[in-house]
Amino acid sequence: MVRGIVMNDKNKNVDNGADDQNEELDSVNTDKELPDQTSEVDELKKLADENWEKVLRLQAELDNLRKRTLKDIESASKGSIERVFQEILPIMDSFELGVKVDTSTKEGVETFIEGQTATFKLFQSVLDKFLIETINPENMKYDPELHEVISMQDSDEIESGYIIEVIQKGYRLKNRLLRPARVIVSSENKS
Repeated sequence: MVRGIVMNDKNKNVDNGADDQNEELDSVNTDKELPDQTSEVDELKKLADENWEKVLRLQAELDNLRKRTLKDIESASKGSIERVFQEILPIMDSFELGVKVDTSTKEGVETFIEGQTATFKLFQSVLDKFLIETINPENMKYDPELHEVISMQDSDEIESGYIIEVIQKGYRLKNRLLRPARVIVSSENKS
């Protein structure tokens, strides 16, 4: 409780019910306030300790989550590589069979060519399965995003800036370029 004193014009103290308030203050034992403050401090320390434990647990959970996520990413990556190689192994088998073909006879050469054609189709199906698109830009306008110029040639037949010949096809996975197509581009004819 607050003791209220009011000053009048002649600087005299006027009692404003302060006697009743003083009696209440005197009846309060100041020793009782100290244990209340101590218990409040103890409660705040306990709360701070509990919050610190929560922070430590959350840090440990975040660290575990990070480790688990890295492990999952690594596992997914390994799984993807395994899937790709499982698809490639039959192609390797086909190449091995092709190497064993006797090409000293006409039938052997024909068998070898058929085997190479079948192996190429098998390999193309693997590319299709993994959504790898072939970039074969014959007779297209040169695009620096997809093509790498190997050389330029003058041409009367093909407009300047267009591709004359594809030296090596390019490939992309969805919208990500794996390898640009290597091309020869028509230059301006200066005749």
